[in-house]
Amino acid sequence: MVGRRPARLHRERTLNSRRDYIVLGVSLAVAAVFIYAGVDKLRDPLQFADSIAAFAILPAILINLLAFGLPPFEIACGLLLLGPRTRRVGALAVAALTIIFFTALASALLRGLTLDCGCFGVGAPSRPRMWFELVVDAALFSAALFVYLRSITRLSESAVSAK
Repeated sequence: MVGRRPARLHRERTLNSRRDYIVLGVSLAVAAVFIYAGVDKLRDPLQFADSIAAFAILPAILINLLAFGLPPFEIACGLLLLGPRTRRVGALAVAALTIIFFTALASALLRGLTLDCGCFGVGAPSRPRMWFELVVDAALFSAALFVYLRSITRLSESAVSAK
């Protein structure tokens, strides 16, 4: 009995450290996607504004505001995912953004629009690409939710062990 407790604690710590590496890996991947997407949109904000306008969802007065405001926000979300203390906030922001992106793309598809979403640079309008971007949004949402939920678990575990 005396020898079992340290072995069990070591096993739990090993499992937790593996989970930490998985969360870190997923966080780095999602952060890289969002930082890349934000930087790419900053290179040509007018083209991105045209992509936003093609969705025909927002009033014209908000299109330029979104075209100039969304890329820095995406970069900030990616940077928040990199820090252990800010990871949950970044994951929550990414999850919210991907829901918005998914909804906008699904709306365009349901309305029969064929457009370039502007998600990862400029491309030719294509419905297959729109469907692919929809799947990417769902995957990014799942990854962000995973990071958010695993970060909550890690915080509650550290709170319990501190007592």
